[in-house]
Amino acid sequence: MLHTLHIRNLALIDAAEIRFAEGLTVVSGETGGGKSLLITALALLRGEKASGQLVRHGQKELQVDGEFRLGRGERSHTVARIVAEVCDGAIEDDLLLVTRIVDRQGRTRVRIGGRPATLSALRRLGTVLLEIHGQGDSRALMRPEIQCETLDAFAGTAALRREFGAALRSARELHARLDSRDSDERDRRQRLEFLRFQHQTIAELDLGDGELTTLEQEHEVLANLEGVQQQLDSALDALQDGEHNATDAFARAVRSVRDAAGHDRRLEEVAARMAEVEDLVANVCRDLQSGRARLDLDPARLHDVSARLDEIHDVLRRFGPTEAELRQNAEAAAAELAAAEDDLADPAALRAELGAAVAGLAELGTKLTRARAKASAPFCERVKHELVELGMPHTEVRIAMAESFVDDRLLADATDHGPLPVDIEVRINPGEPFHSMRETASGGELARIVLAVKKTLADQDRVPLLVLDEIDAEIGGRLGLAVGRMLHEVAKNHQVVIVTHLAPVAAWAQHHFLVGKQVERSDGDERTRSVVRQLTGAAIEGELAAMSAGDGSDAAALKQARRLVERAREIGESGA
Repeated sequence: MLHTLHIRNLALIDAAEIRFAEGLTVVSGETGGGKSLLITALALLRGEKASGQLVRHGQKELQVDGEFRLGRGERSHTVARIVAEVCDGAIEDDLLLVTRIVDRQGRTRVRIGGRPATLSALRRLGTVLLEIHGQGDSRALMRPEIQCETLDAFAGTAALRREFGAALRSARELHARLDSRDSDERDRRQRLEFLRFQHQTIAELDLGDGELTTLEQEHEVLANLEGVQQQLDSALDALQDGEHNATDAFARAVRSVRDAAGHDRRLEEVAARMAEVEDLVANVCRDLQSGRARLDLDPARLHDVSARLDEIHDVLRRFGPTEAELRQNAEAAAAELAAAEDDLADPAALRAELGAAVAGLAELGTKLTRARAKASAPFCERVKHELVELGMPHTEVRIAMAESFVDDRLLADATDHGPLPVDIEVRINPGEPFHSMRETASGGELARIVLAVKKTLADQDRVPLLVLDEIDAEIGGRLGLAVGRMLHEVAKNHQVVIVTHLAPVAAWAQHHFLVGKQVERSDGDERTRSVVRQLTGAAIEGELAAMSAGDGSDAAALKQARRLVERAREIGESGA
């Protein structure tokens, strides 16, 4: 569950700390007061997109921290496994801290369990920590792919659907290769010949690591051999070989200073240093002699080095131009060559591979279709049961889905969501025909159907935290108690947070937060900020009265608010 939410510099919220608890939490407040910012903060922790415009004016970045307390169940093991995989982190004392930072340029930084992580890692973790449903989800449930995902969530076949989608993409790639094989035959053969030539040329060059640099250095010496020899001879002559060389002169100087030091001990240190210089000059002379000896090379060596360099530079011009790029191109050519040769393989083998892929795809499709068909009736019964509680006792729900498919049509007709389309159909009034949800006109009816579906899915124990953003907006106050009761039931197994304008819904809250705006004046300037505070006792009744009548001090409205709270408590305790 979400234990604490810390928000800093998010739009109108400069700083807020909200401590959540188990059960049903209600967030209310006037329109524009900042209620949606709490949902935005939670969405940021789920890894959803963020704009730099969310950063509070005058600040460099916003930060949202969520402290999640985990239990010992299967979901907690899943969270721990994901944390270990995405950032090599561990959960200590069942507490996980998730941080999202966004700067004014929209750039994001993420920390999971105190360790740096990627945004994609946060999205992966967010799917098992919380779900967010907004008003737009009512229309989203009309989309065929969302209806597939909804039924799969109930049936536990989401993994099978993803496996089917991956197999479908793989089979279509094979089919595309076969289709393009004949039309592109000439171009592909020409490309293949070029790749073979490139691969063979680079292989025959057999360029060693660092060989080019070594050869270029050697060529520089060989090309200037006579001049280098003369310069070294001149240096050796000046140092030790000439009639008046430096070595002999310095040796005499050393002896003289040593003799003088025999009489003046203060010169001993100077004599010692001069002796070190004498040794150093001797070492330099030996090194110069070795370098001079290395220059007594075969004159033909220059020709060999030049020829090898010409060979290397010729290949680099065609497939380089640098040594590193040559090696990269060689690897790329080898990989493309292997793929191209596969494409030019016996078409019968490719067709056999495609046939096997389609057969496997059909097998997955059959499993998915049967599992969905098996889950359809209990899913519809559960939704229908929830609709009775929401004042739609005569509404019937069914899943429209063909019983089978044609294997040969799979590649053309299937989607990543399955071999057959799924359509949730409803009949709201007895005697009327079933209609697709896409044809349901009433926003209030649609909202209740969506809420019933969400209640049904919540019972599948998918995530610990369910966040609902005004999904009851089109339902109206008359059914508020029924909606609130449903949310109360969901909150028995989940932590539920709902933003609502309906007092009958808010009356069911076990925890109630009010979000409002304040204008602060400092040094002649005014700043607006949103403030979040938790309500208790009479403050809750005052807020419910304000939600119902617009006046939290009206006696009649307060009496009605008190009655709403009592009624919700009575129904909750009796289970009626």
